[in-house]
Amino acid sequence: MKKTLGNNKGQFLIESVLLMTFMVGALVWATGQLRENKYLAKMISGPWQKVSGMIEGGVWDTPDKAKSQHPNQLNRSLTVEPE
Repeated sequence: MKKTLGNNKGQFLIESVLLMTFMVGALVWATGQLRENKYLAKMISGPWQKVSGMIEGGVWDTPDKAKSQHPNQLNRSLTVEPE
């Protein structure tokens, strides 16, 4: 004969505690990886370099390269002969 357990009321509680423990562990590991490798900082700072170059120099490039390409840096010559 096959014996069956008569009381299964605690199984849901045990499984939910195990799942919560696993999820908390995965969350702690994932946040540790994000902080250690600085993924969020890389996603923001990479494109920001180009935007900063456009703000400072009017060219879609890094700020140090964009400054040399700004129109104020061009050599100008007079178009009219001074009298």
